[in-house]
Order: sequence, then structure tokens, then C-alpha cells
Amino acid sequence: MKLFGKILWYLNIIITIALLLSYISPIIDPIKFWPLSFFGLFYPVFLTINVIFLIYWLITKPSKSWLSLLSIFVGWNYLMSFATFNSTSTNSSPHVINVMSYNIQNAGWAYSRDKQKRTKRSAEFVNFLKKHNDVDVLCTQETGFFGREIIAKGFRDIYKHKLEKKGATLWSKFPLGDQGQIDFGTNTNSCVWADIILPADTIRVYSVHLYSNNISKDAVEVLDNVNLNEKETWSGIGGILGKYKNANVKRSEQAKKVKAHMIKSPHPVILTGDFNDPPSSFTYSTLSESMSDAFCEKGLGISSTYGGRIPFLRIDYIMTDDAFDILDYNLIKNGYSDHYPIRASVILKKRV
Repeated sequence: MKLFGKILWYLNIIITIALLLSYISPIIDPIKFWPLSFFGLFYPVFLTINVIFLIYWLITKPSKSWLSLLSIFVGWNYLMSFATFNSTSTNSSPHVINVMSYNIQNAGWAYSRDKQKRTKRSAEFVNFLKKHNDVDVLCTQETGFFGREIIAKGFRDIYKHKLEKKGATLWSKFPLGDQGQIDFGTNTNSCVWADIILPADTIRVYSVHLYSNNISKDAVEVLDNVNLNEKETWSGIGGILGKYKNANVKRSEQAKKVKAHMIKSPHPVILTGDFNDPPSSFTYSTLSESMSDAFCEKGLGISSTYGGRIPFLRIDYIMTDDAFDILDYNLIKNGYSDHYPIRASVILKKRV
């Protein structure tokens, strides 16, 4: 039993170090040292294991609980971006703006070569959008031709800003002023923006989809066929790490481009989209500077916006600058994409 306790203690130390490294991840640019971003990605896993260790030691040997307790306390701010327990605000003002962000995966769930099945699923997707017809601004990512058709049917009487070969789109019930894009050099990963002309003011909204890791299929294949004695397994792991490094470096560059553009905005800013990075990342740290995260302000519980195999992964966001008050935040769990839609209600503060 003593040997078992020692093994657990050493494992506790290793996981604690991993958790502490995840706290450093947001401040180190992946261009300079990308491996730290790996620890940031798995922050929820390291946190959960440390919580389990904390409970175990409190029950069996309280004197050893200090390590996990201290490591969790040191990262309290990160914990608040992972799990929050806020209450929503009520405001009956007609100037409240309802915003939704949704990576729809080109409505691939609804598409089928079977015409009858495609018609049925498309109608279900359209009905989902109609149920949220109080949304004033809809920002989507991974939106191809089929996805645009779905949105146009479910989100009627709108103005839209969409570049035909870009996956990020922006749809608004209010008229649009200036609009454009931040060119990432790719079609799938993109950022569009538009000035939305409200009755009493003008705001600027961004819909962004940063570079994807593109490792989900590779990771599943390695996990399903793992054999540490085979070269194919290690070759697969090496390929995953190479793709992950490349993606992190590109997201860093893209995030800095978006931030530089936002800083020059002449209007209050709302930033939405799929960052493909969690809050414990350099990407999030860059884009959230001087911004309020709707989940952190008004979320409740744990917001996992990605429905894949990595648990507790929040990579989709709605943020505002300090010109806004955030009233509420909601995550809508459905199976229409590998991402879940998120929405928030915001209102412009009274300007002096």
C-alpha cells in the first residue's frame, strides 16, 4: 500500500507540473515555443485530475492535499474561464442586441444524397433557426453553399455580409455600413466584419474562424489502433504533433491580425467565432485583451462548445469591448454540427 501511495504522489506531482505549465501557455507566443500550447489545450483534463487527487488525499491523507489545492488556487482566474456561476441580467430596453455565433460545419448533418432524408433534416435545421428568430446578428463559420441556403431559409428579412468563397459569414436584421475581411490566405479559415447601423448608434461585428488543428481524424485513428510497439503509432503521433505545431503558429499570426484590426475600429466592437483554441491559450489571451467574454460574465456551469472527443473544450466565443454591458449567455446543445451554437444578449452603455 505504501508503494501505491508513493506512485500516486509522484503522479500527482507530474499532473501538477502539467497544470502549472498550462497557466503559462497564454503568455508564450507559439511562434517562440509552441509545445506549451499543448498544455493549455488539455488544461481541463489536468484540472480535473488534480481535483480528483485533492479529494483522494483529503479522504486518505489530508497532509498531502496541499499540492493540488495550491496548484488549483494559483490558477483561479483560469478556473473562472472554465466554469462560472453567474446570474443573468434583465433589461426590457428595445436596444438590446441578441447575438449568436455558430460553426455550422456547412450544415453537413442535414446534407445527404438521399433526397428525402436531406429534405427532412434540412427542414429540421431551418426550424431550429426559426425558433431563434429573435437573434439580431448571426455569425457563422464553415459556411459553404449548402449552409448558406439553410440560413437564408431560417433567418429571413436580413442583411447579409458574406464573401462567396469564405467560410465565415455575418447576417444582420439591421442595415450594414462598411464591411470587409481580414485575409488569412485561406478560404475555410477566414474573418469577415461589418458595421451594423442600429437606430441609435453603429457597432462593428467580427465573425472569425481561426486555423483548425486538423488532427481530429488522425487522433481518433491513433487512439483506436494504439500500439506503442509499432512504428505506425509513433509515426501517427509525430504527424499529429507536426500539424498541431503548424496550426498554433498560424493561429497566433491570425489572432494578432484580428486584434490589430479591432484596435483601429471607430465603433464599439463585438467579436464572435470559432477560435479553435481554449481560454488557456495565446490566441484567447491576445483576442480577449480589453474585451469581456460573455461566458465569463454571464455563463452558468461549464461551457463545452465543441462536441468532439476532447472533453470540456470551449473554443467558440462572443466577446465585447467595454462599450457594452453583457446581459446573458446561453449554450444550445444540439447535434447539427460538431460545434454547439452560443448566444448572448448585450446592450450599449449610455455614453456621456
